[in-house]
Amino acid sequence: MPINIIGSMVVQGPEVLPGWQYIKSYGPLLAVIGGLKYYCRGTTNTWERDLHGKVYIITGGTSGLGAALVDDLAARGAQLILLVRSIEDAWLTEYIQDLRDKHSNFLIYAEECDLSSLYSVRKFATKWLDNSPPRRLDGVVCTAAEALPYGKERENSIDGLEIQTAVNYVGHYHLLTLLSPSLRAQIPDRDVRVILTTCLSQAMGNLDLKDPLFIAKRYPKNKPWTVYGTSKLQLGLFAKEFQRRLLAVPRKDGSPLNVRVNVVNPGFMRSPSTKRVLSFGSLFGLFLYLVYLPILWVFLKSSAQGIQSILYALMCPDFINLDGGNFISECDIYKPARAEFEDAELQKNLFDATEKFISEVEKDSAYKRKKAEAIAKKSKETKDKKEKESNAKSNDNSKEDIGLKTNSQPKGEVPLFPELDKDGNIKSSKPAATNNSKSKNNKKGKKGKKT
Repeated sequence: MPINIIGSMVVQGPEVLPGWQYIKSYGPLLAVIGGLKYYCRGTTNTWERDLHGKVYIITGGTSGLGAALVDDLAARGAQLILLVRSIEDAWLTEYIQDLRDKHSNFLIYAEECDLSSLYSVRKFATKWLDNSPPRRLDGVVCTAAEALPYGKERENSIDGLEIQTAVNYVGHYHLLTLLSPSLRAQIPDRDVRVILTTCLSQAMGNLDLKDPLFIAKRYPKNKPWTVYGTSKLQLGLFAKEFQRRLLAVPRKDGSPLNVRVNVVNPGFMRSPSTKRVLSFGSLFGLFLYLVYLPILWVFLKSSAQGIQSILYALMCPDFINLDGGNFISECDIYKPARAEFEDAELQKNLFDATEKFISEVEKDSAYKRKKAEAIAKKSKETKDKKEKESNAKSNDNSKEDIGLKTNSQPKGEVPLFPELDKDGNIKSSKPAATNNSKSKNNKKGKKGKKT
């Protein structure tokens, strides 16, 4: 059949092809759309690496880019530890179980580590470091990010920090610096990689060493991308300084450091964060997003396409021979345009300033937390005391009721709760007295009859 059609087209021309008029009209347009879609999907990673038995900590692994990465690494047999806000979630349990069943990989876990809470991050890191024997760690991939839409008021974290700065920069800073002893302690032949994610919004960021945690500054609700971009800019600067500080501490066994920190730009994607930003966090905005979804489908990557550069950063063998602090996009190393990435002194000052502010915020949060716990404990004790007094009062009232019921029994009848003598017999003093009075009356009656 196809051969006959092709033969007819050769002899008689393409007009004999069924539906030729439609192909002629819409074919060029579809070809252009297909070409744009293919170009915008980005580069695909071609490196392969055996990940069976390797352990990776992943932030933001339940949605968007992180979920796609978790699905890919789980299929490759890696052991994954997903850091989540709360493990008391039925949906999370089903999500983990579905991943295990789908890939026959039962080494997928979730542990509580809320990046918006410095206390939660410290609890997780302390638990990880205190484990005996020390836990294996082949890498940390930080994909979690918070993006607020246009026009929304400022949102604060538990510690009072602006939420985008708290999650995108401060939370990852705190997590990695606390885990640095575990990263350094891995055996020499282990290729340990730390991946941070960024985006082009870092070009719109404004660095302020006096307030790196965005505590005092006023939130620009009409330009939320500047705050988001600043958090990503700070994260990239932190990556370069963190790599230098890791290299500055020699290993006790004299082996070269085997930890590499790199920053990946996955590109523009149709992720949940993108949807929230483009829809302005409103129902009407969501309707507009759905209207323009076909255009976004052409020009924006899917999450599965966005993880290709992350996979490249995890699997390419060349990075272990480089110094780290590299920026990766489209499965290749690139040089950021901003001058701050070439200023080592600025990066050091930002690292130190952030460390100082985090210490102050942690102390203040600890004081408030202890105070709240003391107030809660005191209110609980007061509540328990009132309940105890109420129960005691109700018991006394019930005893009085029982006494009244006992005393109100009719004469000559056995009470509901009779008193017993030492032999176990019912005391019947009152009924006896009644019987004696009756007998006396009877005697008197008999004497009266005799007279």
